[in-house]
Amino acid sequence: MTAPEASAGLLVLVADGLMKQAIEILLEKRRRALGIRETRFRVLRHHEADPGCRMNSVEIVRPHLRSAERLLVLFDYEGCGSSEAPEKVERSVEADLARNGWKDRSKVIVIVPELETWVWGPSEGAMRALGWRAGFPALRSDLARTGLWPPGDSKPPDPKKAAEWVLRRRRKSLDAGFYRALAAGANFRDCRDPAFCALRDTLREWYPAEDAAPKES
Repeated sequence: MTAPEASAGLLVLVADGLMKQAIEILLEKRRRALGIRETRFRVLRHHEADPGCRMNSVEIVRPHLRSAERLLVLFDYEGCGSSEAPEKVERSVEADLARNGWKDRSKVIVIVPELETWVWGPSEGAMRALGWRAGFPALRSDLARTGLWPPGDSKPPDPKKAAEWVLRRRRKSLDAGFYRALAAGANFRDCRDPAFCALRDTLREWYPAEDAAPKES
């Protein structure tokens, strides 16, 4: 178990350090883009990664049951160890949390297939994080030629492999710096990824912006 420290309005449990980096940047630096107000938060990394988040989130977050107001649990479908539909996995973990004191104040989000899918939208911020300067259409064309992005698909079927291919060409790696840059610079306005939209909409419901000013892209 993880010992409780300072209280947090929002507790977030994630599957790995890279996801932790991305979520921290979103909550610290991109609140206006997400359309939320500032809130206290703490992000925990599960020591058993995606399978751990699926099977025993309750044990990790139990010490924070009284100190945290809300709970988010995020992990990748790829590697979580379940063959059930992602929506069923989410409902199962949410039911477990509800039985253990988190009813009506928790949300589980399963990213399909994995976090790297958030890279693949026509966002200048994402292109900068990848180190790609030739524009999104050229990137898609190059990945199509390699077979990493079939023309009929909305995103690469293996988003992590596609990202690694691009980064290798720019002598970069899929590390914490990349995820920080992606979270800091991505354009959320046209994002249609179901997991990201669920994250954004949940945060907006829990922590709505204090004014109705137009949100940044």
